[in-house]
Amino acid sequence: MEKKKIHYGWYIVIGCLLITCTMVPPIMALSNKFLIQVTVELGLSRSGFTLANTILQGLGIFISPMVSSRLAKGDMRKIQCISIIGFALSYASYSLAQNAIHLYISSVFIGVFWLNSALIPVSMMITNWFAKKRGLAMSIAMAGIGVGGTIFSPIVTMLLEKYGWRHTYQIMALIVLVIALPAAFFILRKRPEDMGLKPYGSDEADTKTADKSSDKKESDLSLEVQQCWPKFFFWLMLIGMLCNGLINSGSLGQFPPAIEEMHGPAIQAAIISIYSMVGIFGKIVLGWLNDRFGVVVSTVCGCVAFAVSFIFMLMGSNVTMLYIMAVLFGLGDAIGTVTPPLVTAAVFGTKKYGQAYGIANSFTQVGLTCGSLMVAAIYDGTGAYTSAWILLFILTIVTLVGWIGSYALSRKYVEK
Repeated sequence: MEKKKIHYGWYIVIGCLLITCTMVPPIMALSNKFLIQVTVELGLSRSGFTLANTILQGLGIFISPMVSSRLAKGDMRKIQCISIIGFALSYASYSLAQNAIHLYISSVFIGVFWLNSALIPVSMMITNWFAKKRGLAMSIAMAGIGVGGTIFSPIVTMLLEKYGWRHTYQIMALIVLVIALPAAFFILRKRPEDMGLKPYGSDEADTKTADKSSDKKESDLSLEVQQCWPKFFFWLMLIGMLCNGLINSGSLGQFPPAIEEMHGPAIQAAIISIYSMVGIFGKIVLGWLNDRFGVVVSTVCGCVAFAVSFIFMLMGSNVTMLYIMAVLFGLGDAIGTVTPPLVTAAVFGTKKYGQAYGIANSFTQVGLTCGSLMVAAIYDGTGAYTSAWILLFILTIVTLVGWIGSYALSRKYVEK
């Protein structure tokens, strides 16, 4: 019997995982591990340092549509490879900073190159290569974020203690260059047609053997996206997206310095590794819940776990509470990357998904831009994180209500 050949789409998933593993954690989960050393040496406030990452994230609000259009029409491999090189050089330039302005200038370049090389091209390639099991493929690719956080958190901690923040930025930039660039050049391809292939599951044979959960389609809205702006369900969804960005950026950005301040860098590294590792499985679990029970159940489970983690963070002076927090946070953290596209697809269906998700992602990006800065400003103003964790708990509940309410109210506009 002839051995069945592995579809090249799964190699695309591996390549995308290498991209998310190396390029996303330095911008999200690990960015503020540098906070204390940099602020002490350069004499910056915590909000002043956090503004550098805010600038980086904020670029996505304005140029994401242009980046998506350029990647869709142009040579994605060429654009991505050049952008990875630019990202590595720009990230290394953080090490040369003598004041806050230098950090902010570097952040502008990092933001442009990051958008062209990381999550946007990854999501586009997974979508192009998978007609079936797209959710599983996307979950595995996005799980690279947790893999990278788990691996690089102790590495960055060790490098900071041994070599200082300047050399650590340079070493991390070199790691990105050595791993991500070969993955983009040798493995990743924009679409299966470029290799004379079809998307995974597009053949009738694959369709017949697919799981019933994979075949389930969400109903399409009868309304055009532009007709939805006056509708309450649309604004509920966008409010949920905005709050989701705030809670993810606020927590991922400020948990590291908060934990280090309470228990030191070793405990901080352990906690980050735990919630990053649990987050790998959390993404897969959330995707399974969505396929098995629907978007309402998966959203409730993710948001509740995420919200309760802030309660345990309030009790963080007890290290045991922090370990419980890490598990809950890891299970719920999938709402930041997996849930938004699932909610958008559930509300709008497949026909209008692209346009609707572009708008939804802009609101998420606003939240990601402001979240960590908001929490840092609360700390600078009060001298503690207590008020910030309470606020993030409330915003998580708002996220849940917004998404579930939007889905429920949108059902009356579904095509019959």
